[in-house]
Amino acid sequence: MKTTKNISLGLLALTSSLSFNSQSSIIINEIDYDQPGTDVAEFIELFNAGTSAVSLDKYSIDLINGSNSTSYRTIDLSGFSINANDYFVVCGDATQVANCDYSFTTTSGWFQNGAPDAVGLYENTTLLDSLSYEGALSPFTEGSPLTISDSNTDILSIGRIMVGMDSNNNLLDFELGCITPGTANVAGSGDCSSTSVSAVPVPAAAWLFGSGLIGLVGMARRNS
Repeated sequence: MKTTKNISLGLLALTSSLSFNSQSSIIINEIDYDQPGTDVAEFIELFNAGTSAVSLDKYSIDLINGSNSTSYRTIDLSGFSINANDYFVVCGDATQVANCDYSFTTTSGWFQNGAPDAVGLYENTTLLDSLSYEGALSPFTEGSPLTISDSNTDILSIGRIMVGMDSNNNLLDFELGCITPGTANVAGSGDCSSTSVSAVPVPAAAWLFGSGLIGLVGMARRNS
């Protein structure tokens, strides 16, 4: 047990010193497309991993229908910007989602539940970052597809294991965790954007293991 713990901590420390190449400093950081009961609190969170503010005037988010690989909704982000090392949350109902920066629709259920579907982040017509969920969906699956899915019975979201770190592999980059719109991702379950709900660190070991895998991928790329 002690040896395993030391190895895991070493892998986590390794990842903190690595940076990966990405087409853009703006990346998809967390999504929540499914909630218990009626889906009224869906959101998409972006993160600026760069060192300066970025205007979103040429950026948009496309929600991709897995049945035909085409967009069923485009969210234009013109008029907004993201500061360095900051978050931008897109939602439908700002009364249901903490720290929502852009409530773009009053319609609930705007975010399809997968099997599979995808989210694509664009600058003009260039696909900068993407995440497919509940299955592979070309060309929006980066690397290997997720083996996890959002829940309609538990309060969870799908977020990056390490905020701002993008290995271009959905399987390695994302894990189930606590809902944290507009703040750092947290291993656990529940709504961590609310002070009335405590995080339950159930998947913490999975997040730690994933962090180590991301670090190893980063090292391999740097040495190749």
